Amino acid sequence: MRVEVVRPDDLGPSEAILWTKFQQLSIPTMSPFFSLTFAKAVARARSNAFVAVIQQHGNIGAFFPFELSKGRIARPIGWPMNDIHGFLRSNEPIDVIAALRMAGLRAWTFDNALVSQPDLHAYSLRDLTFPSRYADLTNGYNSYFESRSKSVREGANRRQRALVREVGEISFEWNSSQPQHLQELVEWKSAQYRRTGVAGDWNVFSNPSNIQIVRELAEADNDDCSGVVSVLFANEIPIAMHLGMLGPGGLTGWFPTFRTEYGRFSPGTMLWFELAKCAVERGVNRIDFGSGDYGYKRQLATGSFELARGAVWTNRVESAGRKIAEPLIYGASKRLRLSKWSRLLPAKYK
Repeated sequence: MRVEVVRPDDLGPSEAILWTKFQQLSIPTMSPFFSLTFAKAVARARSNAFVAVIQQHGNIGAFFPFELSKGRIARPIGWPMNDIHGFLRSNEPIDVIAALRMAGLRAWTFDNALVSQPDLHAYSLRDLTFPSRYADLTNGYNSYFESRSKSVREGANRRQRALVREVGEISFEWNSSQPQHLQELVEWKSAQYRRTGVAGDWNVFSNPSNIQIVRELAEADNDDCSGVVSVLFANEIPIAMHLGMLGPGGLTGWFPTFRTEYGRFSPGTMLWFELAKCAVERGVNRIDFGSGDYGYKRQLATGSFELARGAVWTNRVESAGRKIAEPLIYGASKRLRLSKWSRLLPAKYK
């Protein structure tokens, strides 16, 4: 094995082609979060973003995008805005510990890694796997909508009629090019973070580098990652928005938000249904909602795949100690997260 650590922009055309080939080996890895466009956008905003190019038997066998933090500990590239991560690799297994050592890393910590990647099985924390939900639109929008529960369908129709009656006609824009819409989205989402009372460092838009990443990806127009700023209007007033990323596997949800004064109409759910309808019209057959046990995701999803939290430590003694300590910490954090003391939690445990 040979490992070379480079900046994403240093990868040449042949590496980019291979990256795309590895991405297309599974539906989850076709996510824009695994794209080279995403990695490059992060690297332009953050100087600590890298890619480990892993060679086996003289050929590139994997790419490992990461960010370097204190103590030579790696975290997912684009964290905490990266909803799915892992290795981009061929079908040949990887010695993960050896690869990290050769990349000069002490560890890699992850919170949304693919359980389906066998190289990571031993490093995922037991009982800390969770679903990442998606909607399969292959059979068309009407079939999808009718597959939702009766209460969800009737509730959506009832609230839509009320919105039209009380506010005005509804319209939807699949991808707005108006800069003010993205700015409003950021403002609404920031206000939402503040309302929920989580610690300030968890408001991703309080970090200027995150805003730079979001703005660049909102304007991206590449096959592996294209920004989509969707807007739901009532009487020509924006009431809900979503910044997603379109890739070869479908549309990936990222930042949904809405005007709180219209909350009684559930404009967020209304927006998701409009997104699904427009996605089908454009030949997009899948929407990934991502991780997070939110009610709307359970109501709208048709399936899921598993993600996991965990860490890979290259030192055996440190690895053994972490295997004992980390589950206890995460277990305690889960209980704390549900209590009124949730603000005390470090961001990495939320």
